[in-house]
Amino acid sequence: MPERPKISSTELGTLWMTYQQKTMILRMLEYFIEKADDEEAKNIMTSLYEQIDPCVKKIIEIFESEGAVVPVGFTAKDVNKGAPKFMIMDSTLCLLD
Repeated sequence: MPERPKISSTELGTLWMTYQQKTMILRMLEYFIEKADDEEAKNIMTSLYEQIDPCVKKIIEIFESEGAVVPVGFTAKDVNKGAPKFMIMDSTLCLLD
């Protein structure tokens, strides 16, 4: 079986940016889920979180298999879940479009 070619720098850059975006969305969702009063909105955001999280893990696998540095991305240290709820929480789902 022939070896597969390494991914290109363009592909690596795209993965890097995607990783940054997805980890930011996950952190936002964690905050919004924590603060949500509406059960339906909370379920939608939880479902979205469950869809995005495996993508982030797959990107990490790709970086590791390529011998590339895994970006730091956004972490739990970047979010203060104890911060007061936004006044516009009813519009949270609009932010996720």
